[in-house]
Amino acid sequence: MKLLNVKTAENTDSMVKNILKDESKSKSQKMKEMFKAGLEVKEIAELMNVRYNFVYNVTKNLIITESLQVEKVQKESKKDAVIKMHQEGKTNIQIATELKTNYNYIFKIVKEYKAEQQTEVK
Repeated sequence: MKLLNVKTAENTDSMVKNILKDESKSKSQKMKEMFKAGLEVKEIAELMNVRYNFVYNVTKNLIITESLQVEKVQKESKKDAVIKMHQEGKTNIQIATELKTNYNYIFKIVKEYKAEQQTEVK
């Protein structure tokens, strides 16, 4: 999740360092400032060495209270990646190795995909 219509500063790194060094502000205040500066929730969590959920909750409250516009980026799920690779002709073992995931998970997803394709044909 990222704030819309934010002009990112050229010296974002120095701004973030200043925010992180400021001892007079709470963690939540620092999170809000970085979010308003255009950083994503994941980036803030990594910079502050806190859990993603903590940053998400703080920024979600900020969005609600100040009626801010946000951009949600939908990333490709692992399931989508498995199906795409299966369509490309890769084997289950190749997919599991490349995605660094459990073979049984790959097998299950491919089996469900094949069953779904057969029902669509009928």
